[in-house]
Amino acid sequence: MLNALNLEDEDLLLKIFGTLTELSEVKKILKPHLPNIVEKAILISANKDLTDNLRQVTLLLLQLISENYVKSMIKSHGLNFVDKIIEVCFTVAAEPKEDHENSEDPIPFNAIQTLYSYAMAVPNEKVFPIFQKYL
Repeated sequence: MLNALNLEDEDLLLKIFGTLTELSEVKKILKPHLPNIVEKAILISANKDLTDNLRQVTLLLLQLISENYVKSMIKSHGLNFVDKIIEVCFTVAAEPKEDHENSEDPIPFNAIQTLYSYAMAVPNEKVFPIFQKYL
């Protein structure tokens, strides 16, 4: 389903990722589709051409994934997804504040919250080398 998404239909994307965010604690629903969900959430979060609102929803979903699925994600897929998420979050966190002046909760702040969430959820010996790459 997610592979067929049109990244230009922001209203539909907002509804889909908003629903996924609400369902993030229902592991039977999200867990089988986690790789696709994370991949699309990363693409959307990194895309400056999309609205701040949509990017905030995908960053929140990535944060909730760290709280609910990170251990199983690492076990099934290694640290590759965690590395990609952290890379995108560092990139988004470095966006100029001026680009997000109209936003009450700026995207760079959301990215920092997501980074913090992964720093807390992933064991130190695994997450520290990833963070170190991007500092």
